[in-house]
Amino acid sequence: MKNLCTLQDTMETVTIIIPVKDEEVGLQYLLDNYKKSNYFNNSQISFIFVIDGRTSDLSKNVAREFSDIIIDQDKTHGKGAAIRQALEVWSDKMTNYVIFMDADGSYSFEDVSQIIKSLDDGSDVVSGSRFLEKKGIPKGMGYMHNFGNKVLSFIASVRNRRRITDLCTGLWGFKSDSIDKLDLKSNGFDLEAEIAGKSRRSKLSHSEVPVDWVERKGGSSKLNSFRDGTIILLRILRT
Repeated sequence: MKNLCTLQDTMETVTIIIPVKDEEVGLQYLLDNYKKSNYFNNSQISFIFVIDGRTSDLSKNVAREFSDIIIDQDKTHGKGAAIRQALEVWSDKMTNYVIFMDADGSYSFEDVSQIIKSLDDGSDVVSGSRFLEKKGIPKGMGYMHNFGNKVLSFIASVRNRRRITDLCTGLWGFKSDSIDKLDLKSNGFDLEAEIAGKSRRSKLSHSEVPVDWVERKGGSSKLNSFRDGTIILLRILRT
């Protein structure tokens, strides 16, 4: 059992940004997990959801049970573009920490606790790794996704001169001043590669913490192994 950090243990305010496209089932899982956590109804935590305009399910209805801050992503597409749109809204009412979290239910608020604890301990940037404490392919992860992530993580480690075991993780945390230094530009799944590269260039400390990733809940992965893998590789090399 992990030693969980709760928002009662931290003095910092936290915003969780969640980009969404057809993730009704995953969001419902997250909502149930959130209601059982120490974060529920805590004034120190807030959410920003960005709903892709192509979403065809009831994701927005579930998101409204978390937060009143729902952004429609109508003019752009892609994870990176969604995150940047959310950061524009966040900048009007900044919190001490910002967390990026996938909407598919593969990460939990116990994992969020580990991110917050590492930020409290002094890290500028924190990512949740699915491989720090486990070997082999996590249950529910496709072979190509696992292989591609391993290769990209290795290349990112060499390029950034620091060990990165899980470049393509869907859970990241930042101190507010670190986000400003990163000046993110990515539109798609190359977001994480840009974060890793610009963290190095900005001389920010980047820590990984182990997370208990589980298979996504409903829906299907939006990542195309070959197309997006190529884009991510190019981002690693040029950042």
